[in-house]
Amino acid sequence: MEPLEALVSGHAETRPEKSETPKLPCAAKRSVGRPRRLTLDAIVDAACAVGIDRLEMCFVAERLNTGVATLYGYVRGRDHLLELVAERMATRALADTYGGTWQEVLRGHAALCFEMFKSKPEMIGNLIGGEKSDQEVAYAVNIMTMLENRGLSREDAADLYVETNQAVIGAAVMLVRRNILANAGVDQDGNAISLPPGLGDYRPTLDRIVRDYEERVK
Repeated sequence: MEPLEALVSGHAETRPEKSETPKLPCAAKRSVGRPRRLTLDAIVDAACAVGIDRLEMCFVAERLNTGVATLYGYVRGRDHLLELVAERMATRALADTYGGTWQEVLRGHAALCFEMFKSKPEMIGNLIGGEKSDQEVAYAVNIMTMLENRGLSREDAADLYVETNQAVIGAAVMLVRRNILANAGVDQDGNAISLPPGLGDYRPTLDRIVRDYEERVK
């Protein structure tokens, strides 16, 4: 099961304006035969099933047995679809029917947030200067409640949530810096810049956070 896949619920259908289809790193194949009737809800369902880490328009189209161009009649692109997945998770009722472990909940939350920051780096700055929205608060409460439902104390759930957020935000900032340094090409001495492979990757830190907590509660 994909992390947090079972958190998603229905979403009202809306149709944003169409936009030109950009070049994609993959090509969705459409099977011969009558395609299923699409709705925005079905597209978001398919995106959740594909998973945050693999979320590309071509994979969603392939799962729906349709063409990528058809999806652009419902969503503006990958970033818009990612926002819809995040909104669905954030507005989910606190009733918890997800069968995953607390580790999966935490990793799913981290993957979603990191993908959002990677797609929209300006969101990192918004965290500093902006106020928390009701949606953000509801999402945070939902994740922490899910952790509590899996045996964590309220204090531990809050600590893990905060530590995970710090790891994700820090990695997102370093990912931006990595891209800047990589584009620079050489350092001030004219030597090619060699960047650490883990720069901009939150997962090693998250693994340590999870491992430390598991050791603490043994």
